[in-house]
Amino acid sequence: MARLLDLPAEVILLIVDYLQTGTKQVPLLFHELGDAYCYAIEQDPSPIVKDLHSFLLATYYLNGLLLQPLFYRNIFVRRYGRHNEPAPLQQLNRSLEKDPSLEEHIISATLPCDDSIYDLHRFFWFSNIQALAIHKFSDWEPLEFEDNSHIGTSPVESLKLIDCGAQEEALAAVLSWPAALKTLHYDADQGEWEGHYGDEPAKSWTCAAFVRALQSQRTTLTELTMTRPPLVHEGLGNGPRIDLSEFTSLKTLRIYHVFLCGWDDPHGVWKGLPRSLEVLEIFYDDTDLTTFLLESDDSPYDTSILDLIQHKRLHLPYLHTVNIHSHEAIFDPETDQFLPVRLWTLPSSLAHEAESAGVKLNVWLGYRDPPDFKKTDVFELLKIS
Repeated sequence: MARLLDLPAEVILLIVDYLQTGTKQVPLLFHELGDAYCYAIEQDPSPIVKDLHSFLLATYYLNGLLLQPLFYRNIFVRRYGRHNEPAPLQQLNRSLEKDPSLEEHIISATLPCDDSIYDLHRFFWFSNIQALAIHKFSDWEPLEFEDNSHIGTSPVESLKLIDCGAQEEALAAVLSWPAALKTLHYDADQGEWEGHYGDEPAKSWTCAAFVRALQSQRTTLTELTMTRPPLVHEGLGNGPRIDLSEFTSLKTLRIYHVFLCGWDDPHGVWKGLPRSLEVLEIFYDDTDLTTFLLESDDSPYDTSILDLIQHKRLHLPYLHTVNIHSHEAIFDPETDQFLPVRLWTLPSSLAHEAESAGVKLNVWLGYRDPPDFKKTDVFELLKIS
């Protein structure tokens, strides 16, 4: 039997990859991802990463063979450092400046952005970079370059902007950098848009402003997740619904109800969706304002869903799955308690409409405890979600 150190380098890499796999966990729902990133960015690396790091450092051959390719491949930089030490992002930038060859190993990176996108914009142009997750990108002005030759040249295909308060021009600039963005998670900090200089009027956040900022990727984007941090007060940022009809490659949309429907008439939501759409997932995040179930004999549930399904054949021919999540309180008089989340039994008329249209409709209603990230491996959860 061959010894570990006698195996080819690519085989050893596969073994180490397997060792990094944590215990099996249930993936997070899309509306839980923002909280997970906000928690993780404050934490040290997971214990399994620390253990492997120590193991490789203790073995000279493995250190030289694997340490750099393995630990620079998927970078996760915590927000704050230890007392009297440079911030972790600053330390990483110094390491990259000292040895630029390290950039070639980086495939994905999760980075804090406390001051300006300037501190990490270089990551967009690393030769092998594929995915970036950026926490707290909140610039008011776009980053200045000598010319526009950088636009549409970044190899990044997956971008997550978590707790993102960047105003329209700054946001549009960053979204114009990738050559062909495939997936985007935009977690909108709507309140940050109220910031302004002097007597200038505040520019309130709107779905239309976000869509304008995303125009450079309208023919390439295939998956969009659109969320916001937990509400500061009821109805924050509620306005006209989103219009993504020009995003001709979009296949998967995960979105909060407040963005999908806004304050408009619930009927006609389908008008703002592209014909290419295959999967739609909706979360009702402001159940004090809007719920799926309604106290009405004529309309016992949100009829925008029925309206969407009825227009599926003509306007959304590829749509095959609609998932709905709402944590609204449903009281059970038999147990005198609120019901935990469960799959809702569709009324026969709604079930018939969905089946006839070729749509698999799932509705989960009821209270759900938020994930306890202290009791789970949040890094593994983010990896599989």
